[in-house]
Amino acid sequence: MIFWRGWGIIGIIFPILITALLASLGFSDENSHWFYFIGLTLSAIPVWFIGKRLNRDKDEIFTNERTGERFKLGNRHTLFFIPLQYYAIVYPILGIIPFFA
Repeated sequence: MIFWRGWGIIGIIFPILITALLASLGFSDENSHWFYFIGLTLSAIPVWFIGKRLNRDKDEIFTNERTGERFKLGNRHTLFFIPLQYYAIVYPILGIIPFFA
């Protein structure tokens, strides 16, 4: 089961699209280790910038007039409860793993 909040699904869509694009261009035939590393590293770039843009700190504090309770609303775009932009660090690390397998 995949858990995401907001636009966190982008963290899955971009690596799939970019590696599929590289495979369609013929980069997956020779060295699959480099293929995964380059595909995941290239997908980390847009994920970082989109995640930083979507998860800006623009939280708004509201007060319930009846109860006086204060609550905060803000943007949270996560994938598996991790903010989207941090997957830009995870993807190149995942791309290095096939070199050691």
